[in-house]
Amino acid sequence: MKPQLGLSLVVLAVLAVPPAWSQTASDPAQSGSTDQSQSGSTDQSQSGSTDQSQNGSTDQSQQSSTGPQVAYTHPEQLPPLTLLNEVTANTGIRLSMSTGLLTTYQSYGGSSGGYWQNLGMITGGVHITQIRPTLFWDVGYTGGFSLSALTARGARNYSSLNQNGAANILWQFSRRWQLAVRDGYVYSNDPFEPYLTIDGVPTFNNPNPVVYLPQAVTEANVGSVNLTYQMGGHDSLSFTGGESFQRYINTSFSANNSFTYSVGSYYQHSFSARLSAGGGYSFTALDYGHGLARSGIEGMIGFANYQLSPTMYVTAFAGPEYTASKDIVPTFCFPGYGCFGYHAVHQAQWDVAEGGTFGWSKTRNAVRVGFRHQNSDGGGLLGTVRLYQLTAGYRRALTQHWNFSAGVSYNDSASISQFHGLGAHANEFLKTVQGTVNFGRNISQSWNATMYYAVIHERQNYFTPQPTTLGTNGVGITLRYSWGHSLGR
Repeated sequence: MKPQLGLSLVVLAVLAVPPAWSQTASDPAQSGSTDQSQSGSTDQSQSGSTDQSQNGSTDQSQQSSTGPQVAYTHPEQLPPLTLLNEVTANTGIRLSMSTGLLTTYQSYGGSSGGYWQNLGMITGGVHITQIRPTLFWDVGYTGGFSLSALTARGARNYSSLNQNGAANILWQFSRRWQLAVRDGYVYSNDPFEPYLTIDGVPTFNNPNPVVYLPQAVTEANVGSVNLTYQMGGHDSLSFTGGESFQRYINTSFSANNSFTYSVGSYYQHSFSARLSAGGGYSFTALDYGHGLARSGIEGMIGFANYQLSPTMYVTAFAGPEYTASKDIVPTFCFPGYGCFGYHAVHQAQWDVAEGGTFGWSKTRNAVRVGFRHQNSDGGGLLGTVRLYQLTAGYRRALTQHWNFSAGVSYNDSASISQFHGLGAHANEFLKTVQGTVNFGRNISQSWNATMYYAVIHERQNYFTPQPTTLGTNGVGITLRYSWGHSLGR
């Protein structure tokens, strides 16, 4: 990257779509570096639109018995537009606008200089929620414009479109069957955006971000389907499926985009109100560089959940996994002349996956700590990796209007495939530390302000002859206005 001189401040808008909480979402402290934005503008968006839909529709139904009554008493006399009452019943809508500024500093290990990047955005969005006895759905979209100004010699300012969307459906279509569908999408040149909006315990299909690329526009999507059958009062059977992708735009790493697909089946038994356990099978397909490296991961996982007390719980999983890979690698390489010819290399190996989570929450405080060790994706740069990940998050309601959250995540990824990204060398690794501190202020029912500090520190060995260090840290400030109302009566 070429450093250049120039600085520009612009009004910025950041609207985070409500995160999809994990099944242990009763614990408001979610994993790692994702926590900081949730207590700010994101949480208000989620709670605001949901409450509006619930309170609005409830109030309207109560008023109907004491306030103005419908003028028509026979169905054939009703105006045609009354059919909208059924469509909009128990539905809430929220419109929002936000603006702010993010200032970051990029640094490179072994080089004498870094540079500042100032990012300004303005964003608008819509969020709709409907709650019915057997159906809940929730959709939201935000879009906006951003401008980046760099103090790097030779670089130029650039603009980008930012988009963020999410959809959730929960349908109890029979007494024993339930369908849950979730999807989240992000497209942004904000370096912290993927780390601020992805929440929950990482899985094969829903990995936390582990790779940061300066000045890259990140496009990511995570989708999942979960079909659950309640076999009895203590037993359930689940069938899952999902997809995710990670793309890097405006960078030489665009050729190393990654795609993930997964299916699985799990059985769970509740031994008591406190203890439940089960097991299942999962298959995950990973693709890197559009076919340059592919892996299939099969896992037989056992898991358990135990409620230590009304305020504490622990979860754990463990089991063997089998990874088979196919990589396209050069046949001959000559220093100074490049590589010639390519052939496929197949390999397979057995490993053990394990992990766990501890959560504690009270009225004003919440803590969550998680650990996992398993084969997973490497952010699209290292192929399939053996990942060690530790995440921790803390939240506290300081006053009626002020809240605080902090999170940290450590990731250690070591490549286990023959695919080496840009063809640098073997023994590739990526070690990342991510941390955030967030303060949120609910100014009024409609106005919300947040300020956060975030840092990403990476030590990598995948595209340079020797291991190097890359890092960024910055301060972000946002101001957000939202308006919500019930659509139904």
